[in-house]
Amino acid sequence: MRCFHLPVFKSQLLKCCNGQENVRSLLSRGGILLLLAFQGIQPVNAEDSIRPLDRTIQPTSRIRLLNFVELELDMSIDGKLLEPQWRDIEPQTDFGTVEPDTLVPGKHLTELRVFYSEKGVYVGFDLHQPKETLLNRLSSRDNRGLNRDAVFITFDSSSEARYGFWFGVALGGSLLDGTILPERRYSPNWDGPWRGATSETEYGWSAEMFIPWSVMSMPKREAERNIGVYASRKVGYLDERWAWPALPSTKPQFLSVLDQYEVVGVSPRQQYSIFPYLSSTLDRITDETDTKAGADIFWRPTTNFQLAATLNPDFGSVESDDVIVNLSATETFFPEKRLFFLEGQDVFIATPKATNNVPTTLLNTRRIGGRAFAPDIPADVDIPSVELGQPAELLGAAKLTGESGNFRYGLLSAIEDDTTFVGEDISGSAVDVEQNGRNYAVARVLYEDASGGATRGLGWMSTAALHSDREAVVHGIDGHYLTGDGRWQLDGQVFYSDIDVEGDGVGGFLDTVYTPDQGVKHMLELEYFDREVNINDLGFFRRNDAMALRYSLNLQDSSINYGRELRNDVSMLQLWNLDKRLIRSGLFWKGYLTNDNLSEWRTKIDLLPERYEDRNSFGNGTYKIDQRYKAGIGYKTDTSKKLSANFLLERGPEDKGGYNIYSWMKLTYRPVDRLSTSLSMSNKNREGWLLHFAGESMSTYDAEEWKVQWDFDFFFTAKQQFRASFQWVGIRAFEDERYTIPSSPGHLIEDALNPADESRQFSISNLNFQLRYRWEIAPLSDLFVVYTKNSNERYAPIEQDEFQDMLQSAYHNPSSEQLVVKLRYRLGS
Repeated sequence: MRCFHLPVFKSQLLKCCNGQENVRSLLSRGGILLLLAFQGIQPVNAEDSIRPLDRTIQPTSRIRLLNFVELELDMSIDGKLLEPQWRDIEPQTDFGTVEPDTLVPGKHLTELRVFYSEKGVYVGFDLHQPKETLLNRLSSRDNRGLNRDAVFITFDSSSEARYGFWFGVALGGSLLDGTILPERRYSPNWDGPWRGATSETEYGWSAEMFIPWSVMSMPKREAERNIGVYASRKVGYLDERWAWPALPSTKPQFLSVLDQYEVVGVSPRQQYSIFPYLSSTLDRITDETDTKAGADIFWRPTTNFQLAATLNPDFGSVESDDVIVNLSATETFFPEKRLFFLEGQDVFIATPKATNNVPTTLLNTRRIGGRAFAPDIPADVDIPSVELGQPAELLGAAKLTGESGNFRYGLLSAIEDDTTFVGEDISGSAVDVEQNGRNYAVARVLYEDASGGATRGLGWMSTAALHSDREAVVHGIDGHYLTGDGRWQLDGQVFYSDIDVEGDGVGGFLDTVYTPDQGVKHMLELEYFDREVNINDLGFFRRNDAMALRYSLNLQDSSINYGRELRNDVSMLQLWNLDKRLIRSGLFWKGYLTNDNLSEWRTKIDLLPERYEDRNSFGNGTYKIDQRYKAGIGYKTDTSKKLSANFLLERGPEDKGGYNIYSWMKLTYRPVDRLSTSLSMSNKNREGWLLHFAGESMSTYDAEEWKVQWDFDFFFTAKQQFRASFQWVGIRAFEDERYTIPSSPGHLIEDALNPADESRQFSISNLNFQLRYRWEIAPLSDLFVVYTKNSNERYAPIEQDEFQDMLQSAYHNPSSEQLVVKLRYRLGS
């Protein structure tokens, strides 16, 4: 019999090697569940150890874990590590500081224990910390931006650094989870049926998790498999993160250098989840009630295959998008929030650029069931803009994802119902105008190979958005390369679009990232999109007819002697249209200084050279914009305090030589762990705001804009939440000058303006108010009671005298007002 001499199993292995116990006898007696082992790390005994860590991160050799036959367990996931299995495991304690990236041992002792059965993996944290410093802050699921005490664990379930899953629980019991793609692309856009809990102890607090193997996709294996493991602890009052292994974000490698642990007997059984729902919506504008029933279905017959479907889905008003006023020609991107489309979406993320705040991606699932396709309106019929903006209803959708060897694949299809628009004819009679729904299809295949140290990938994706009036098909090929040392990363994509009413076009990009040392990162982006390429029927990108060069340098230093951390981001952008005119250009610098008291200063300077503008004329020509600059300064207080504040002041340019002054502040108050409230307000005074009016005519405005957002959250428990949110944007704009777009690219031509002409002045008042109660009855099973009021008012000329009048008008004259009751319950294995 062979013994594996692992330091953390020293006592067990001594028994094995001395003949006092052997594996055969342990197996016959049942033993305990398999324990996750860790390699040669001594525990930290002192509460304030300053023992330095080796700043050179090296991947450790693969470890074979001891395996025992499973006994019947009596585990209670209550955050209290009282079961005997926890006491039998020697803990992992060598956690180093990764935020900031000093890599020194954590100030307080952290003990991690992990074991598993064929059903799932159990994770326990014992966390030493003075009780008066504990930061318990309850939140809704996946609130990663909140500074508080929390623990996390990441698994490379692919065994080859191709994909993985992460799980977290914050002090108080709030859960966090999501997915990860190479090398460190964490995403919260996935929720799994697992359990986690916390408990305060006499020396700090503890956390406990049970994660079924069946919630994680894995390659198919007959007997043995390897799983990478990474754990971290967020300490709120220090605003630090400690991790094992100590892999800071300023290092290039992460998923590819996680310790690989061998597990045996993990072959998850078939899993299914059915989410039937019943919802009732009272429309307070029409005084009509709509009741719907349907279901989301997820079936995983093997570890590497999943089939999902949604029948008569209801993506009702349980969450609202932010209120945004966009008067430019560039579309606003809204992220996906619907469970069906979030589940298994990783294979459809073709490049890192697809997850940017303003992405370039062939698949933007918000198009599906989005604003209905505009109908052909008879000349004598008028349809209100609110009616034209209604979303299309989905009849159903299906998705298939899986993997085979080095290949991962996905298929997605969806069918919209026909939409009825209600208008009026010249006699005032109601008229129904019908519009067909769209059909959607997506196919994706990705080949990945990590042999020889480097990681390579080649993918293909095709999308189709089909309508009787418009058929749009897009094909794309994406490539990926990551060197063995992680210093060089290349990601690129080329795509071809074919739209029956527009023609065909091509585009593509190449992104290169070079990380020569810790805290230093260079990024170079190249883009080319011809005049005809268009992926926005089912994807998203900002524009075609463009060639771009972007370079950025990110520097981060946590060894300064005048604060805790200094970050500098320097970037350059050059963007031309295919007429070789410079249409975007700039040199940008942002600096962040975190002080020892955890406050932060932010500064920025933008230098914007002379350029041309060819989009905000809405297809009516190209005009020149002179050189400008922008500068700003901000300050943020320590977020671990009950009251924290954030301020920003900027002076920026307008396109026609004017300027704007922007001020913003946010106050957040958390008096107790169950309650939080925040208020943010911003004001922008604009002189010379340039907007398109009609045809070749444009105007500049002296304008003022106010934005207000208030959020209030109260948690009865970690699973029951009441939330109130209010957002309002108000704009008042008075015309100053009038211009004509030149026939050939050049400066705008000034027109005479009649001082008595008020026809172009306008005001906008947009409001969203929501009250929401959510009760998590069981994992991924919820009861929602949601009241939502929206208003979108625009007046020309201005009707209200003051912003206060505009706010009152928007509140008392909503464009939509709904009360939604929705019950969703998970049934499954």
